[in-house]
Amino acid sequence: MSSRDQTDEKLERLVGQALRDQPLRRAPAALEMRVLGELAARARLPWWRRGIASWPAGVRIPVVVGCAVCVPLVWVLSVWLAGRLVAVATHPGVAAPISNLLDAGHVIASLGAIAAHVIQSIPREWLLGGILATGTLYAALFALLAVGYSLLWPRSEYSKAHLT
Repeated sequence: MSSRDQTDEKLERLVGQALRDQPLRRAPAALEMRVLGELAARARLPWWRRGIASWPAGVRIPVVVGCAVCVPLVWVLSVWLAGRLVAVATHPGVAAPISNLLDAGHVIASLGAIAAHVIQSIPREWLLGGILATGTLYAALFALLAVGYSLLWPRSEYSKAHLT
């Protein structure tokens, strides 16, 4: 065993001992009363409102069996539904609108590629300058609106007295 492992074990024992030597902390009386009250209230609940582990076996077993039966039924239903959706999607009356939607998606993707190409062809200095100019104008307009608002609607004496 290396000295590093021995040091780690010694430190672990010291920390463990220091933690064991700490006095136990009691919960506040109000918290203890609330917890005990909640436990008593839950104990008074009827069996069907408690967790399934506390249900009678005569009820719990059919529920578990019903859930176990539902899993393969849902799987079979989803496979059947997927087959029906494929059949409907390939029907000539439905395939044309879907094809139109796909074409529209291709057009939108092409427009996005064109926009990206245009943005990439603009020099970085211009983009940075435009962003800075837009931010500066926004800040200036915000400041002007704030000043105008404070000049048009001054605070009343009531609000001034309560703010100071």
